[in-house]
Amino acid sequence: MKLTRIIAAACLLMGVFACKSQETKTITLVQYNVGVFAKYDSSSVDAVKRAVLEMGADAVTFNEVDSCTTRTGSVDQMAAFAEAMGGWNQHYAAAMPYKGGAYGVGVAAKPELEVVRVDKIALPKLDGREPRAVAVVEYNDFVLCSTHLDLTLESQLGQVAAINQYVDSLYADSTKPVFIGGDFNCFPDSEPIAEFQKTWTLLTPVTNSFPSHAPDRCIDYIFVRENGRKVNVVATSIPETLETADLATASDHLPVALTVTIE
Repeated sequence: MKLTRIIAAACLLMGVFACKSQETKTITLVQYNVGVFAKYDSSSVDAVKRAVLEMGADAVTFNEVDSCTTRTGSVDQMAAFAEAMGGWNQHYAAAMPYKGGAYGVGVAAKPELEVVRVDKIALPKLDGREPRAVAVVEYNDFVLCSTHLDLTLESQLGQVAAINQYVDSLYADSTKPVFIGGDFNCFPDSEPIAEFQKTWTLLTPVTNSFPSHAPDRCIDYIFVRENGRKVNVVATSIPETLETADLATASDHLPVALTVTIE
């Protein structure tokens, strides 16, 4: 009888833990092409920090980020942003060597989001102008990727295929939703976006995000693969103005903000 009660109690605890692991999470993501934090000023790290804080981001996908290049003063820009945010975690994925350092993409998040693993996907160049990459960070409750596609149709389609192959191979059987934010360099009605939407859901608005001073092109997006979890959009926007930061000069792209619940 005593053993039966112990087993029952253990099963109850396991059920509680299982429920907790599947409890609803609310997260705010921001996608931001920051133009190496130097599109209009020598350094826009502080302006981007203020914008990210005002948007209430838990994690950010960054594009066009330098690491220790002479172009931007030999600064590790992802590390500088993470420090400015008071100790966020960050992961950088170099797409190519550049001027003594590297040029690529990154992901940064609040320290409360525990990092499970990080990775980098090198994307095929094909007929594109330069190599591209994806930064991948897996947290306890979701996976977040950052990318920046090239400009030509052939390279974009090849890069979409490479991203899909990677996610299929690592996360097809996962119960964690996979988000990807990026500057896709193509319009909502383009072939690469149509191909992407065969297996991904677009969560952010079809609203112009470039150039920041007079936006007339929608090329920045956040997508998700739910992987069996329900992802609900709570709020999403591409703000042109904020109270604490001048978005027209912080970068040549506007940020894309998204708040979701994961059930």
